[in-house]
Amino acid sequence: MMSHRNNTNNTIVQQDGYQKRYLSHQKRKINSLLSNYGTTEFRRYNKNEQNVFFEILKTRSSQRCFNDEEVGMEPILKAIELSPSSCDRKGVLIKVLESREQKEILSGLLVGGVGWIYRANKILLLLANMNCYKNPIEQYNMPYLDAGVIIQTVYLTCESLNYGCCYVNPNIRQENIEFFKNSFSLSDNILFCGALAIGKYDKKHKKYE
Repeated sequence: MMSHRNNTNNTIVQQDGYQKRYLSHQKRKINSLLSNYGTTEFRRYNKNEQNVFFEILKTRSSQRCFNDEEVGMEPILKAIELSPSSCDRKGVLIKVLESREQKEILSGLLVGGVGWIYRANKILLLLANMNCYKNPIEQYNMPYLDAGVIIQTVYLTCESLNYGCCYVNPNIRQENIEFFKNSFSLSDNILFCGALAIGKYDKKHKKYE
């Protein structure tokens, strides 16, 4: 593992994968500023495409009732991969829960998911690797901001695929936290940022959160 010196506090910062992406991002940012914000051609969206996008925004809602049909995860995971993140570090990891046992365990632990989340075909745990966030100041908010971008991306992707989706905040009672971490093999450097329940449905919920 390589390291470099942080000029702000003269300490050595380990150059892991997150830091390499951060440094690459900084280089691209400097180049874009020096090149007058870029000169390459870009895609222009026609009116019909714009209307479809706004229709997706308008009709998206949180879905908490699902049927038994299987959900294809490939386009959702691809969308997450394409999501922006702070300095392009991609510090929020995704753990996909598929087994009935794991979903029922989570349903008993996640306060906002009690009694229903196990019915989702897939559940995504949003897990921020705190090794990504080198500055102690950003550790208070940046993981949740990065997770928030993923949440919105998944919501809109699911809406375009006619899938139901619902975000559940990371509220787990203090006495259950260790059991939660052990159940899903989460190390101490992982910050749980919530879960996304995904599944197909027969009737759609009204638009309220």
